[in-house]
Amino acid sequence: MYKCQIEPGKEYALREKRRPGEPFQRVKAIAHVRGNKWKAEWIDPNPGLIDYVESGQLVALWKDARHLLKEEENAERLRRHNLEHGYSKGSPLEGAIQTVLESAGEQLYVHSGVLLGDPEAVDRVRSRAGLPPGVVSPASYVDRTGQIHVAYDEALELARAFCAKEPSTVLVGVEATEQEWSQDAARPGESYLVGLLNDYRAAWALVRQWAGHDVAVAAREERIKRIERLVWDAVYALQKAGLDKEAARLRKALSGS
Repeated sequence: MYKCQIEPGKEYALREKRRPGEPFQRVKAIAHVRGNKWKAEWIDPNPGLIDYVESGQLVALWKDARHLLKEEENAERLRRHNLEHGYSKGSPLEGAIQTVLESAGEQLYVHSGVLLGDPEAVDRVRSRAGLPPGVVSPASYVDRTGQIHVAYDEALELARAFCAKEPSTVLVGVEATEQEWSQDAARPGESYLVGLLNDYRAAWALVRQWAGHDVAVAAREERIKRIERLVWDAVYALQKAGLDKEAARLRKALSGS
């Protein structure tokens, strides 16, 4: 816990080693000493023992200790679930999910493959994506602060659906960021950005696929080719009709000169 969250006279769950799964000790905070040091009295084990502890060792109010244990169990179950469903830290997929869901403007963010945010905000994004409200995965859960933790596979489904429904919402930010970073990376002393830019480009490529960007570009290119063929047909027809001046004008326009 942070120093500002601790109050003298209240009971806390203490862990000597600050990691999930370590047993709790029940202590009462007596007084702040200095920095992150507190004087505490042990209740269980070693009742009556008085010693000094660090703020970070007091992990929760004692009355919330069971809830904290439940959350740690939920977090571990979710971690295993995500690994079983293909989560890989730092992968382009993780970056793509983060890019899409952060663009929704609902203060959602992705950490270690888990989508975090307010449950109502998640439902609003699901609605915009054309998905029913509520989470589906049994591994997803709401913590004691009211924040939802959404499983990786479910976050992936939401990101892809949202991208398909609101491609411009996502792509505007992607295009602007890529252009800005590309310009910055070309400046002297900013070459370190090249590696970061390349990492993100892999994620952005996925985002463009989900948004149908590549399909749209291909369709546009095909339409352009068809129009060019029609114009060339018109050039030949004009020449055959002896209208060389008009044919030359169209040919010049096609060549861009």
